[in-house]
Amino acid sequence: MINDRPLIGILGSRDGDKDHTPFRYQNAAWAGGGFGIVLPFTTDEKTAEEYVSLCDGFMFSGGVDVDPKYYGEEIQFDSVEVDPQRDDFEKLMFEKIYPAGKPILGICRGIQSINVWMGGSLYQHIVNHRQKLSGDERPQPLTAVEGGMLARIAGKTDLHVNSFHHQNVKVLGKGLVADAYSEEGYVEAVWQPDYPTFLFAIQFHPEIYFWREDDDHSLKIFKAFVDACR
Repeated sequence: MINDRPLIGILGSRDGDKDHTPFRYQNAAWAGGGFGIVLPFTTDEKTAEEYVSLCDGFMFSGGVDVDPKYYGEEIQFDSVEVDPQRDDFEKLMFEKIYPAGKPILGICRGIQSINVWMGGSLYQHIVNHRQKLSGDERPQPLTAVEGGMLARIAGKTDLHVNSFHHQNVKVLGKGLVADAYSEEGYVEAVWQPDYPTFLFAIQFHPEIYFWREDDDHSLKIFKAFVDACR
């Protein structure tokens, strides 16, 4: 906690040995009442445990694809791009965070990696879910499950979001529940009802448009996550 702001550890992207995580994740954490820091990659267990002890919650951000080997498949499409170091880091971190019960928010790759680390699988490639409009435009309709996490946060079940992905949850990981669907029936959000704090992940990118005056759900997601981190 820093000046009453929960410390949010962001698991981000890299370009070689440089951080390549957009500032928008930290900006969204701040707007929600938290203070986000991008965690340096590590495969050292003691360091990972210190990260878990230090941070009040964790955000799994967007990025390249999870290696299909983690759900028992080989790469089937040229569009699949993987980063072995990121997979190693996120898998280790999830294995430390989850037993500790710290709040978790997953975004885009985040929903995919969390699902895989919990034993689920992914569709390696789908079409028509990578919009050409700017990121703050929300052309994709979603239906949130009545009584689920997203419906409770947003206060409604019909939402419009952005869409920048080519993979989706296929088989749900153990303990996860589908929380929203696209028009085609793809899972667009998941949560774990019996997790001790907050475990929620979404396929869209609310960190891109939380600042819009006509936003009716994205900033609420970050506030709910940060509140759980308190």
